[in-house]
Amino acid sequence: MVAATKATKVTAVSKNKPAAKVAVPKKKASVLAREAVAAKKRLLKLRADTKKAIEAAKREVALATEAAKSAARFEKQAAKDKLAAKKAKAAGATKATRKVAAKAASNKAAAGKRISPKAAPKTAAVKAAPKKRAAAKKVVSTVATPEASA
Repeated sequence: MVAATKATKVTAVSKNKPAAKVAVPKKKASVLAREAVAAKKRLLKLRADTKKAIEAAKREVALATEAAKSAARFEKQAAKDKLAAKKAKAAGATKATRKVAAKAASNKAAAGKRISPKAAPKTAAVKAAPKKRAAAKKVVSTVATPEASA
């Protein structure tokens, strides 16, 4: 009977403490059962709220990442457009300088050529001909005479 006098050991969960005597409940079993059901409901509600909060957070994260991706695509497209505009402007400038250079070269070539005697009078006549002006309209003013008004 030596074993009966020693305190019995509880499971390993209680870290080798001696078993405590079970306290006598101060409430009725029905009240405790109601409280247990209410606690379980609170736990389930808390879990549901937590799930909802997690789902809402996931949606927010998805929206934020989509917005970030969209902004990145927009900025990338804007950079492409800007580069294309810059290239087009540069190409237009080189095209304009080519036109000016070609015109200058053609002017030099034209100046270097001799004008034929038959063509000379025509070009001179065309250049010398004055532009026709529209004839000035005569303004006729009528003065009312006292005889005509009487």
